[in-house]
Order: sequence, then structure tokens, then C-alpha cells
Amino acid sequence: MGARELKETWFHRALVRAGIEHESWRPGRGVEENRRVVEAVYGYYGELFLAHPYLLWAGMASMIGPAFYAGFRDLGLVPDAARMAVLAVFGRASRRLARSAAGDLGFYETTFLTMQKKIFEDQATMHEAYLAGGLPQVEEFYRARIIDLATLAAWQQIDTGRHGGDQAAVAEGNRTLLFREQHDIIDRFYVQMLGHDGLEGSAFTYLLTLAGAPSVPGAHSYPERYPLTFAARLPRGQISARTPLADGNIAVFANRWQLIDEDTLPKYLAFIRENPEQARALVTTPVQIRMARYRLLARAPALVAAAITGWHLDITAAAGPLLRAAAAPARAAAAAATVIDLTRPPTRESARFAAGASSRIWMNPGQEPVDVSVNLPGGRVYHARAAMAVMLSPASTRDPDRLTVQLPAAGLGTTSRLLTQYAAAWGFPSNEVTAWHASAAPSASAGPKDGTGPFTYSTRVFTGTDAGFVHVEFQVSHDLRERDFVITALFTWGTPRL
Repeated sequence: MGARELKETWFHRALVRAGIEHESWRPGRGVEENRRVVEAVYGYYGELFLAHPYLLWAGMASMIGPAFYAGFRDLGLVPDAARMAVLAVFGRASRRLARSAAGDLGFYETTFLTMQKKIFEDQATMHEAYLAGGLPQVEEFYRARIIDLATLAAWQQIDTGRHGGDQAAVAEGNRTLLFREQHDIIDRFYVQMLGHDGLEGSAFTYLLTLAGAPSVPGAHSYPERYPLTFAARLPRGQISARTPLADGNIAVFANRWQLIDEDTLPKYLAFIRENPEQARALVTTPVQIRMARYRLLARAPALVAAAITGWHLDITAAAGPLLRAAAAPARAAAAAATVIDLTRPPTRESARFAAGASSRIWMNPGQEPVDVSVNLPGGRVYHARAAMAVMLSPASTRDPDRLTVQLPAAGLGTTSRLLTQYAAAWGFPSNEVTAWHASAAPSASAGPKDGTGPFTYSTRVFTGTDAGFVHVEFQVSHDLRERDFVITALFTWGTPRL
């Protein structure tokens, strides 16, 4: 079975389990027309977790679902009304006019709905394969070059942990799946929203950051965890003002991942560990019931109260830094050029990880590309103009074991040419690139824009020659409906090969 057939087989298995008709899943038509599907997706994740508690990623997806579903519904109020008015007057043939009438709010609404579908296309396929065939079936994904070594290792950790009672291994494997979701699958959509229509995208996503409320018990919103703080020196001390505003934007990967990795994920793991019955009861409750308390109208009094009472003024006698440490690593790591040393296995100290952090991110807050050079054993060097680079460690006390360098999105021709260059430079067959190009080209040049049509999201991994202790891979992830492609250079070490 080829890679596409393999993914489609398990994708359709997931659709059947979730009770979703693929033809009815049309993100471009707004939340009102997709309500049943959205609810079925979160119900599906919940059922996976209830039946298989080691599938922590699915449990977290179900638990965080109400906050996102409430956001979908709030965003969709105006554009859905506009669509319905156009369709009522002009009929079903006026779908394009209906999309235009939905305006900018419709863009953000349908982008979030598309993100939900892409996540399902990627993650549900792997979950179904593992549940049906165990680790050997996931290994088929690796052999078919659908997933990379780190993703395979994540499933190995989950499998080993569940059979051996090692909850830390289970949690570590699920964290890797969560990183894949946020970094590989949906970051491009956040980038699109951030850059939409000039400053409008930045303003809108910042408002989402301010208004967002996690539906994981005990977790904090971004402004709660990382409030915007100003400080000024006085002759004999300093004065600082903490505001109810956010010192970051969730559409920026560095900001979003820091909140997830340092707050949302740890709070989720603690909640299901310390309150397992309460967690099961929460996930069992239908998402359409759970989401009511997260609707904007229901939360308006709390948001107003936070805006009024969330100010704190502090005057101290001791002089300190003029401004507090940046909330997100993007600010500290932004640089015109970045050199990352992998000539020997890095330590937390050599990679300059912050205390208590389990990742380090190099990117520019304004999304400008960063010149990244990775020095490898044997004098080899990888260089790219990258959107970001991320080094990860398995835990906040352990040394890093993985580096990803993600390039900006590009068209099919540009992506294919770069992969061909990588094939020659890094030792994988160029005919693999030719075959991939041929399979991607037909769908990249055509297809509806409302989310219908065939299975569209996938990843393809090209395995290069190892550079000493470093395993080298190049992954291209593509959403053919969007007709863009993202290459990520993947460097892993300390992980057994299949």
C-alpha cells in the first residue's frame, strides 16, 4: 500500500468511528453548516481518551475543545448570518458570493475550522493505525515516509510506557504529538491570520490572545501567565506596573508553545493524574454543553472585571532591570544570524536553555526570516533562511535531543527545486523528489476552496545520510487545498533507528 492509500485508509476509518461524512465537512462554509462535524470531532477525541487513557493527546484535545468551539461560534455569528442572507436571496449556486459576504471575520472563522480538519487528518490517522495494528502499523507510516523518526519514537514511548507502566514515557510521547500538531500542522494557519490584511491580522490575533480562556482546569490564559509589565528606575529604586494585557500573541509560535509547554500541558497532566474521575466526567460531557460557559457573552463580566482590576503597581527600593525578562523566547532569540552547534551532543548549558525550559526557539517576532547555520560532525553545515528553529529536550531537566529548522511556506515548484538540491547535498535519491512532485502536482493546481474534495493534508519525509551521531531528515508538509508547502529540516540524536 502506498503512502497516500495508507493514510486514506486510516483517515476514513477515523471518519467512520467519529460518525462524520467527509462530504459534509466543509470548513469554507462556516461553523453553522459544520456544527455537527465540529462536535463529532471533539466527541471522537474524548472517546479515544476514555477507552485508552494513555492517549493523552486525544484527552487534551477533547478537554480544550469547548474553548475553541465557543470561539468558532462567536466568530461565526456575523459571517454565518451574511452567508445565510446571500443564500436565501440568490440560492445555493451563490457560494462564492456568500464567502465574499462573510468578510474578514469569515476568513478567521474558516481558517480555524480548517485547522481543526488538518489536525484530524494528521493525528486521527495515526491514532487509528495504532489502535488497530499497534506499533507495527505505525512503523508502516515511517517506512512509507509519512512520519519522521521523532514521531515514530513518540509512539514507541507511548507503547513502551503503557505496557511497562512508565507514565513519564507516555507523557513524553504525547508531548511530541502535541508539538507536531502546533508546529508542523497548524502554525502556517496562525501565520496567515497574523499577516492578514496588514495590521488587522496582528490586532485581531492579539485580541484573541487577550480574550482566550483555556478549558483545562487550573490552566491560565496568556495575559494571566505572561502579563505585559512596564518598569522605570527611580533615584532610589524602581517602579513597575503590571497590566491586564498580554506580553505576546498566540499566533506567534514561540508565544503559543511557551504557554502550552509551561502551563496548559502541565496543568492538564496534573489534573488527569490527581482527579481521574473528574477528568473522565468532564470529557464525557458533550462539548456543546461544556462550551456554553466559554462563549464571549457569558465571559464578558469576567473580562471587564479583569480589565479593571488586573493592574498592579509595585515600588521597590532595590534597583532591578528596567524591563522584566521577555515572556516569550522569540524576543530573546531574535537575531540576524544564528549558529547552532551540533558537532557534539548539546547540553542544556551549551544550548543556553533557560532555567526550567524544555525548548529553545529562534525566530523573529515580526516573522522576518532568520539566517540559521547548523554545524554538524565531519565539518558539514546546513544553512537556511528559516521561519524559525526549535531545539527540544524531553523534559525541563534533561539535555536536548532534537532540532527542527522550518522554512517559510513556498509553492510547489520552489519546494521541489530545493528538495532536489537537498537530495544531492544530503544523500537521498532525487527520484524520490520527482515521484513526490508528480503526486502533488495535480491537486496543487486545482480543487475547491471550501474544504471539500479528497484528503488534502499530508507529510512526506526524505531521509538523508547521517552526519555522525545526528540523524538527518527533510520533511515537506503540504495542504494541497491551500497549495503551499513547508520544508522542515529535522535533526535528531540519541533516538534508536528502526
